[in-house]
Amino acid sequence: MRFEIARALRNVKYLLFLVMTPVGLYLAYGRGADASPAMVAMAVYAAAGGGLIGSGGGVAEDRMRGWLRQLKVTPLGNAQWLAGKIVQGVLMIVPGVAGVTVAAVTAGGVHLPAGRWAALIALVLVGSLPFALLGLLLGLTLKGKTAQAGIVVLFFGLAAVGGLIGSGTLPGMLESLRHYIPTYTLAQAGFSVLGGQVPGAGGLAVLAGWTVVAAIAVLVRWRRESHAR
Repeated sequence: MRFEIARALRNVKYLLFLVMTPVGLYLAYGRGADASPAMVAMAVYAAAGGGLIGSGGGVAEDRMRGWLRQLKVTPLGNAQWLAGKIVQGVLMIVPGVAGVTVAAVTAGGVHLPAGRWAALIALVLVGSLPFALLGLLLGLTLKGKTAQAGIVVLFFGLAAVGGLIGSGTLPGMLESLRHYIPTYTLAQAGFSVLGGQVPGAGGLAVLAGWTVVAAIAVLVRWRRESHAR
């Protein structure tokens, strides 16, 4: 896991896409009266992107190059590898979320009680789990650049429908659909914590549902991948 995280952090594209982009968007559009909600939105942006790319991007490349077959003959067990990739996906959100938080405090003038900061950070960390699982699923299903493109398309789709980028209501059924999108529900939960309230049970249930379904899909795909090797 240390090796995978160090490899990802050496990737300039990762740092640009998942750290500099949300921080830059916050500094460009998030300051002023809406500094706190913008901070939550960009933290969720970083969490979704970090989870998807952190867990899935390297897997697709490793499958294409045969690295997973090499790991098969090492003492590293399947369960250890799988758990490590999931944890890696969650941990990879930390640089982006930390960057947005620092920008919000220093440039946006956001100040919250310590307990509220802790609750908000814990929510974003736990809420990144479904994105890490979705990224891993794509990495185990697609290969190479196809997987990377699929992850990026999925990320921007979730960000747009979830209201992290863009503004206003969505046309037609998309407006109703966004209430079942993990980016939207995680952001709404973050807004609740920001206001000192407990996140709604419905939104948390949506996040839990995405996590369970994605976890089952990952296990099924991983077993097929293991048998194929």
